[in-house]
Amino acid sequence: MDISLKTLLPMVRDTIIAPRQGAAAIINLGLPASIGWTALLLMAVGSAVFTHLSLVMMPQAEAAFFGSVMNSPIRTAIMQWGVMILSVHMIHRIGRWRGGKGQLSDALILVAWLQFILLCMQVLQLVTLVLMPPVSELLGILGLVLFFWLLTNFIAELHGFKSLGLTFVAVLICLFITGILLSFVLALVLGLPAAGA
Repeated sequence: MDISLKTLLPMVRDTIIAPRQGAAAIINLGLPASIGWTALLLMAVGSAVFTHLSLVMMPQAEAAFFGSVMNSPIRTAIMQWGVMILSVHMIHRIGRWRGGKGQLSDALILVAWLQFILLCMQVLQLVTLVLMPPVSELLGILGLVLFFWLLTNFIAELHGFKSLGLTFVAVLICLFITGILLSFVLALVLGLPAAGA
């Protein structure tokens, strides 16, 4: 498979236009899990780099707020990689529990593909942050909507679910529960240095 931007960017466009068909096309490539894990790691590193570039360009107050959590690109990359791995297993296991037919290797490659699309949005948002800051804010909102839309369609296609509405509700419930658990864990991890001070 050609993995140049010349090939990947049209696939990104097609996936955004028709997410379920795009997900099916990615699954049908039959890529080995090793490529999925490598892609996931690369996406975590790439996202961390562009996140910290964005922090440099943000107003000082906003940068200080986000920087308190993401004060190191390495820490950010590790956190994002961990969240992606957790997402892969949740998408696979919860989907199978609800009667889905998706395989772990397919869940892995779809999460990596979703992260690549979001990374493209992140790059576009970074460019507009320099040239047209108000447009960058709109792209941030659009990116969030795109995330939920693609994730819902990818999960539905992976597991053969017919209802996007029910899939979306399940996604929201899982994200809510996971968000609470991750917040608790991060509070413990980030609070340890302060407790020992």
